[in-house]
Amino acid sequence: MHETSRAEVVVRSTDRVPLRIALMGGKGRGVAAERDIAAGELVERAPVLIVPEADRAGIDRTSLGNHIFMWEHDTVAEELYRQKGRAAVVLGAASLINHSDDPNCDFVRYIDALALDLVAIRDIKAGDELTIDYGLPLWFTPT
Repeated sequence: MHETSRAEVVVRSTDRVPLRIALMGGKGRGVAAERDIAAGELVERAPVLIVPEADRAGIDRTSLGNHIFMWEHDTVAEELYRQKGRAAVVLGAASLINHSDDPNCDFVRYIDALALDLVAIRDIKAGDELTIDYGLPLWFTPT
């Protein structure tokens, strides 16, 4: 399952590998590797914007609601559906990563540092789509 950390991290624009946003067939937009990425490599460290709980209902009803992450300590992604607690909009390519039941990436939420790391969990070849397991019941049928 996705990791959450209380560590303080610094977000630098250099903390990412080259990525490409592209149409991924019936899945809409997604993210592809522009070069080979090794297992364990940091793909991206991105800052986040917080969506306060009071604003969740409005955001969750929009297309932006499909791209938010749960942003409280000791929570899991599925808790997004309860609309309790803060959520986060990731200001990077990670917000466009598509779901897979067999993902090649995972993420670490740095709750207090307001950052999210996308990390390769296995080797990824240049041109391959990056994917994560959303960790919640899907609101769509995967293609």
